[in-house]
Amino acid sequence: MFNYLRSNKFLVILIFISFILHILSSFYSIGFYSDDEHFQILEISAYLLGINDIAINDPTGYYWEWQESVRIRPWIQPYLYFYIISFLKFFISDNPFFWVLILRLLSSLIGFASMMFLFVIFKDKFFNNNKIFNYILFFTFWFYPFLHSRTSAESLSLSLFIISFCFLYITIVSKDYRFNLILFSLGTFLMGISMVFKFTTVFVALPFFIWVLIFRFNFLKLFIFGSLVIIALSFGLYIDYINWGSFENTYLKFYIHNLSSAEGYEMNRMRTFGVDPWYYYFIEIVKQLAPILSLFFLIGLIYFWIKKPTNVFTWITLSTFIIFSLIPHKEIRYIFSIYIFAPFFIAYLFEKFSIKYLSIISKYFIIISNIIFLSITSLTPANGKVDVYKYIFENIEKDEEIYYTRENPYLVNNMEAKFYTYFIPKISKLDNISKNVNNIWVTSNNYSDIQLLLENGCEIKHTTYPKKIINLNENWKRLKLNWYILFCK
Repeated sequence: MFNYLRSNKFLVILIFISFILHILSSFYSIGFYSDDEHFQILEISAYLLGINDIAINDPTGYYWEWQESVRIRPWIQPYLYFYIISFLKFFISDNPFFWVLILRLLSSLIGFASMMFLFVIFKDKFFNNNKIFNYILFFTFWFYPFLHSRTSAESLSLSLFIISFCFLYITIVSKDYRFNLILFSLGTFLMGISMVFKFTTVFVALPFFIWVLIFRFNFLKLFIFGSLVIIALSFGLYIDYINWGSFENTYLKFYIHNLSSAEGYEMNRMRTFGVDPWYYYFIEIVKQLAPILSLFFLIGLIYFWIKKPTNVFTWITLSTFIIFSLIPHKEIRYIFSIYIFAPFFIAYLFEKFSIKYLSIISKYFIIISNIIFLSITSLTPANGKVDVYKYIFENIEKDEEIYYTRENPYLVNNMEAKFYTYFIPKISKLDNISKNVNNIWVTSNNYSDIQLLLENGCEIKHTTYPKKIINLNENWKRLKLNWYILFCK
């Protein structure tokens, strides 16, 4: 591989660009993509740190997964973050934004390593033709920096799964590498740990195990595989035991409470979050995951399934797609474990359908689509409210007055982000926007309120997104995604 890099400076530049993109995303893509990323991970770490006193057995029911009668969430990631943050506190005073920055950087580095493993092992399988296009797409693929810079269970779980999958592929599947027991054992254990971080990773790992059982059967390897996965899962239960003080089979409970109709449990809790049709992902993939690029990904994915039904990639992606399509409640993040292979399926599609001018035009549109999403997801906050917290933390003293006009930014779906708000001033509602407002800070995401405040002499000090961009379109101003912070003299 090193000899290959020496002779390919273009590839070295792309790898360096990808690394920089990961770092930039860690710095700028602050906040969280989904509520679970924060409230099921960071707020539990905050509980261990003594910042959040209601996350466990919360009487309001917002943290229902952690209640004594349920207990379906794994402790491993909050527990890991607790120790990392405790270590960081020796070097810097209480600064939750610095803590999370380090966590995002660590996650990004692990994700970047998984991406490199993926490229090294499979480049000759998918990238034999159209190398310039394929390399550019792979190393600038918007999804990698965005996913890897998250503190979510999906991020760490998928990164570990990809690393383990690469190790197991070269020791079980590929004929180009000799069997290495140490690498095989490490890959197997990491696959088990990836399931501990995110239980639903089993829907990707199990099809891979069945594929090996059918197409690469070896009793000794399968015995080692099964044993080490069980050890990894047991390790996860031990971490849960340390924190609960009693044995809790969180894996079984996760299934029972979310998917089962067993008597005495909440029937299929996931249904309470909404029920979507079976074809949900066919539509939402194209709509949400970089339109144009995602369309070619979906076409390439289906075409690959048809042409290569026994391929290991078909087994781990098709099975996962079917399982999540059958589950009533659907979210686009559930199929991140499939989308992570998007550059490969797009490459396969163009390799089989090479209509010169049409292919060139399509590639340009794909790259443009990718760059747009790369810019948005890597250089802007993943959650505008966290950007508000950061500005307040860095610019407003704790004894200063701060108000909101309509929506309380400290609350996310009625839950307070105490991991951050614990360190910033308390906020109150501004019931009346009048000329009497003075010497106070106001935050709002309602543009009509902003206009009234400006008329009353307030000055905009900060916006989630640059004012030059927001001012391009009057409709963008009306969207409640952009938060403003004003000081009224």
